[in-house]
Amino acid sequence: MIRRFFLLAPLMWLALVSCSEPTTPAAVLYFIEHEPGAEPYRTRMVVTAGFLRMDGGIDSEDFLLFDRADGTLYSVSSADRQILVFRPRPMDAKSPVNLAHKVVRDSAAFPAVGTHPVSHYELLTNGKRCYDLYAAAGLMPEAVVAMRQYREVLAGQQAKTLPMTPREMQTACDLANNVFLPARHLEHGFPVRLVDMAGKTIELVDYNTEFRATAAMLRLPGEYKRLMIEELRTK
Repeated sequence: MIRRFFLLAPLMWLALVSCSEPTTPAAVLYFIEHEPGAEPYRTRMVVTAGFLRMDGGIDSEDFLLFDRADGTLYSVSSADRQILVFRPRPMDAKSPVNLAHKVVRDSAAFPAVGTHPVSHYELLTNGKRCYDLYAAAGLMPEAVVAMRQYREVLAGQQAKTLPMTPREMQTACDLANNVFLPARHLEHGFPVRLVDMAGKTIELVDYNTEFRATAAMLRLPGEYKRLMIEELRTK
């Protein structure tokens, strides 16, 4: 079942933003993520015209920052005082196995998110269910675009590691979800609930389209060391 969505009043969020710091129009989304055998945890996504930030909550010192303009992804670790940098790479890999994809849509009715109807889909590759998806058509289109950009950059990086990945780990679903169809779960609207082939669940529990992102939220720590992912792979 899809949870009911409780929207927080925009003024509540605006009150948290300091009037002395410049802010940027943004959307903020909150998720509960749950991996088998582990406790659920809360995550946040902030989307602006230029950036996508992902973290564990307000003012988290560990976060991912995706520059939508040039496609660079920065992974910030406060413990290591380090920023891991992922540059966009062309997708020129070929799948080591043949992949056949299929989408199965459920005809049942589900509660809408606001005015946006929700549909249930199964996304399959080579007969295996790779995603169990509940998507809200027309919900948060700019967030969907940003997520697509982010996923495509990750896929380009994943493609570079294929030659070094043991063949037994290259399952059809892994190849489809992470390399060759990285944004297929975004084709049907915003994914309000998503379960992957390993059982990891991501569920949208709240969102606000009138958020204001502070400059600090979109700024990388200047004193942290930067390390290109290619440097790490050669060690």
